[in-house]
Amino acid sequence: MEMSKLMVESAITENEFLICLEDTLKSVEKNLRKFVKTAPKLIIDSELEAGLQTIETEGERIHELLRSVVQPFLSNRRDPPEDAEPELKYKYEQLKEQLHNQTIELERAIEETQNLKIQILNQSTFCASLGAVLGNLAWRASRFPEIVDIWLSGLQNKVREFLSIVSGSFVAFISTYETGIPPTNNVEYQFVLGLLGIVTNISSMPKGREFLITNQNGKDLVEKIIKFMPNFFPIVSRTHSLMRLMLMILYNVSMNNTGLRCLFEFRVAGVLSHCLEKDTLSEELQLLCLRILQSISYDLKDPKYIEDLTTSISVKNIKSIAARGQSETCCAAKEVIKQLQESLKSRETL
Repeated sequence: MEMSKLMVESAITENEFLICLEDTLKSVEKNLRKFVKTAPKLIIDSELEAGLQTIETEGERIHELLRSVVQPFLSNRRDPPEDAEPELKYKYEQLKEQLHNQTIELERAIEETQNLKIQILNQSTFCASLGAVLGNLAWRASRFPEIVDIWLSGLQNKVREFLSIVSGSFVAFISTYETGIPPTNNVEYQFVLGLLGIVTNISSMPKGREFLITNQNGKDLVEKIIKFMPNFFPIVSRTHSLMRLMLMILYNVSMNNTGLRCLFEFRVAGVLSHCLEKDTLSEELQLLCLRILQSISYDLKDPKYIEDLTTSISVKNIKSIAARGQSETCCAAKEVIKQLQESLKSRETL
């Protein structure tokens, strides 16, 4: 009697295990089905990375389940004894068949998620390639002022949406490649380059830079450019093209009164000064940094802004650049120093 009782308890434990396993498999299946249902949306919005993470997480969970639970159970399980109760034996056979079916479904789900991941990654690559091509075409088109004028006259809502896309894509690019910017022929690099090129051309027109800096999406983009510019310093040689466009946008914005106030608000002077301290910075980028400083220090009267400039930038470093000769870069550095001195004098007379 005691032996029979132990056998029944052992069988019940296995049944409970199978029921628990079934619940786990259903949970995995539910999550996978939910992801597959939302996959088309994930391809076109910012949740793509989260979607891929879902695949990775569920895949890891499936593999761990097979490795640590299912396989040991299948290899070590024992059939119920011949004299076990018929009802219990029937239930056991039912659960064993169910486990077999679930295992097959599980293997199929693993294969499907892997295929889906490949499809999404291919789709992502295709979208990036398409974006790079269209972005570069639009960049070239925006070189014509009449084209930009048409955009700002009749398509302002679309331009607002575009600025939001540029801002989001720029941040995503920085976040993705924070440990190392890809080569310039990378499609994502070309995509972001094209987007920034279009913004540069828009901001080169008075109407365009006014729209850029008075629109919240445009203002956010300018702030992000200033915020993330230090990320490019360690590998200036690879980011030269991007930094050139970023600096040109800031220079164009500096010629707008509202833009000038925003640049001071976003502490642009400190970033530019830090940029000029880098030995790896090309002369072209040095000149662009100095041109921006020259623009924001021109006829500066506001004591708050004068204080910000004089405390944020390294005058010693700019004097060092000015002393190198008579190149355009040296002349720009001399002009910055001259204007800073004039601003300091005007503050003393106030």
